[in-house]
Amino acid sequence: MRYAPLLLPVLFAAVLAFLLQHFLGSLAWAGLLAVITWPLHQRLLRRGWPPVASATALLALLLVSFIGPSILLFNALTNELAGLERLLTNVNLTGVPAPGWLQRLPLFAEPALKWWNDHLAVPGGLRALIQSGLGDFMPELTGAARIWGSTILANALYLFLTLLTLFVLYLHGPTVVHYVDSAGERLLPQHYRRLRSILPLSVRGTALGLGSIAVLEGIVLGIAYAIAGAPAPALLGVITGYLALIPGGAPLSFTMVSLLLLGQGHPGAALGLFTWGAVELFMVDKFIRPKLIGKRVNLPFLAVLFGLLGGVSTMGVIGLFVGPFLMALLFAWLREDAAPAAIEVAPAAEKIERIR
Repeated sequence: MRYAPLLLPVLFAAVLAFLLQHFLGSLAWAGLLAVITWPLHQRLLRRGWPPVASATALLALLLVSFIGPSILLFNALTNELAGLERLLTNVNLTGVPAPGWLQRLPLFAEPALKWWNDHLAVPGGLRALIQSGLGDFMPELTGAARIWGSTILANALYLFLTLLTLFVLYLHGPTVVHYVDSAGERLLPQHYRRLRSILPLSVRGTALGLGSIAVLEGIVLGIAYAIAGAPAPALLGVITGYLALIPGGAPLSFTMVSLLLLGQGHPGAALGLFTWGAVELFMVDKFIRPKLIGKRVNLPFLAVLFGLLGGVSTMGVIGLFVGPFLMALLFAWLREDAAPAAIEVAPAAEKIERIR
């Protein structure tokens, strides 16, 4: 009967979570972004900005920060595709003679040479080959395009709902905090204050760690791209920095650039870049990132490391914030429980010293 008053609120929360299950991600991201950027919002308000102007400016800043690199990447890919189209057009007009190494293939030299001469060496053969290949794979391509289209539309809707919720939180943040605090004090009277104090420190510490590491990896790997001779190293560095915000983004970036260098005939530069990227990634992920994230909430290295790894493996990107927060709660409780024990041990130690 002790927990009977909590039964109805918990049941209502479960039903509400089930009802909003497809939009919990948008609500969670809006809340995280509000917590991360709230000090900047407050600073703008203190300088005399109206709440609507401050909220609009912060949303515009977030949009430019996340969509700007996508536009640059799309522009670069468009230019590369235009160059590839011109190359394929010229190759289709003249045909591609069979390379010398094709004749030295063991066992497969004769059929491979015949296939090449029939399909690629003749003018117009490349176009016919592409058309026949597209005809064979057209059903699969249509299905993939339909799936990708629906996924893009769904993510665009979630992004819109996230930004809309964030805008409302900027405008009515104190009211929302008041309601949340009231509910938290009623449901968890003994633990809510601890949750309330740890959450912003943990979330902002994680954001600071992720953002700092993304900037660091973008600069360091951008310099490495320039030294290795990769094309457009500055643009690739910016793309790497933004991909570093996503788990697995940085290794994907420098691996693709290494493969590009290998395809251009620079195996030494490709191997050197990949080795340097792997070493730098190991040092950053295992030492620097956990240190930056755990600094604000006084977390030990292993707690932050396992919080990050467990969170991202279980919940995806949002787990990068949830994992360290749960670890911070755990260590706050452990330290609070250990404090009374230390106080009780101290008088006993003093008595022993006096007896001696």
